Amino acid sequence: MKKIIQLCFILVFALISFFAHAQTSTSTSKSTKTQTTTTKKPADGRTKTGDRIDKTKKGPKGETVYTGSRGGKYYLDKKGNKIYIKD
Repeated sequence: MKKIIQLCFILVFALISFFAHAQTSTSTSKSTKTQTTTTKKPADGRTKTGDRIDKTKKGPKGETVYTGSRGGKYYLDKKGNKIYIKD
């Protein structure tokens, strides 16, 4: 009877350690996938704002000019605000 109880405790401990290991290995792989997708840059010339760079124009102090989703042109100030340019 004593050996059956010991065997049950060993079995319970083995199952707990197995499930704990499975949970930690899955969570680390998800965080790694998230980091790799956020660091990739788009291959089509878009920036972190998601808009294309207009290389034909410059801002008033030489800033990079972007083309918005509806065709408007803007540049970013020092704080990161969009300043639209009138054509």
